[in-house]
Amino acid sequence: MTGAHPLLLDHAVRDWVFIPLTLAIVLMKLLTQYMHQLFNTPPPNNKELKEVREMQAVSRSGRLRGFGRFIPETSFKMRKDYFAGEKGLFSQKSVTRSPQEAMATDPTVMVDMMKKNLTGMLPQVGMGMVVNFFFQGFVIGKVPFPLSPRFKPMLQRGIDLASLDVSYLTSLSYYILLLFGLRGAFSLVFRDDVVDEAEMMKRQMNPMAASPMGVDMDAMFKQEKTALAATDYEWELESAEERAVEVLQRQLKAKKL
Repeated sequence: MTGAHPLLLDHAVRDWVFIPLTLAIVLMKLLTQYMHQLFNTPPPNNKELKEVREMQAVSRSGRLRGFGRFIPETSFKMRKDYFAGEKGLFSQKSVTRSPQEAMATDPTVMVDMMKKNLTGMLPQVGMGMVVNFFFQGFVIGKVPFPLSPRFKPMLQRGIDLASLDVSYLTSLSYYILLLFGLRGAFSLVFRDDVVDEAEMMKRQMNPMAASPMGVDMDAMFKQEKTALAATDYEWELESAEERAVEVLQRQLKAKKL
């Protein structure tokens, strides 16, 4: 209600709700981040290097198809045979596996996924129970600009008052906003492997779609091999001298006119 009198927030709410809740969320995020780094099993360096080489090979093949007309024919054929020949790179079995093959051949993949989900889910469940028990039902602040009534369910979780202005913020809503909004701040401290709650929820709902190994490299090899085999060589600089002379003649005629 726009015409209602503003609420007078007690200083004790700031000292016993706002500050402890902020510290608890930050500590929970730190705990989640350190647990994620502790239980995260990095892949072997040689395997990761081979996967990077395969991805770079696909990129190099695409550049060869796009700009191969600017190199000599012998160089083009050597590169084409290296990638798409009978014993070329794209005719071999790739090191990178699809999610189904990786889980079938390496059981540690599923274990690592379960570790990541548990290290992110358990602290959130415990923190949610603490917030619901100790900090539910408090109005801790007010947004300094007017809002439409559609923001009421988002900003006033835990309090069902139709007469309360939509710009007031409850403790439960503040917890949810901080839970999903601290990733940018933590990325400044933890440069790598910052836990993303939205990505974590996506993994819990559909582990296959959210898996970082969702690239089928064998299919990419087959597709790139077919595309490269169908690419014919055309020397782009075959008549470069004649075209340069024609351009100079047109420029000279334009200056005379």
